[in-house]
Amino acid sequence: MTLIEEIDKIQKKISLREWVLSELKNFESKYGMITKDFIEKWTSNEIPEPEEHDLLQEFLEWEGLSISLQKVESELKKIEKRIKES
Repeated sequence: MTLIEEIDKIQKKISLREWVLSELKNFESKYGMITKDFIEKWTSNEIPEPEEHDLLQEFLEWEGLSISLQKVESELKKIEKRIKES
């Protein structure tokens, strides 16, 4: 992979991270809790699965965005480690 391609890949991942963070902030504002707290309560069933389809869809999207953030941050850390080692 060329340096230009590597830089482009990094920029795309950073843009994706920024977008995901923005979307997470929207959920946090709407529901009045940070994502970490939501995930802990959602996965432990402190927040029960809602019967309302739209609300369930939002909670699943929030959970998915949280997973996406973890994934993209992990990928960025791998790139950072690879750069530091070269």
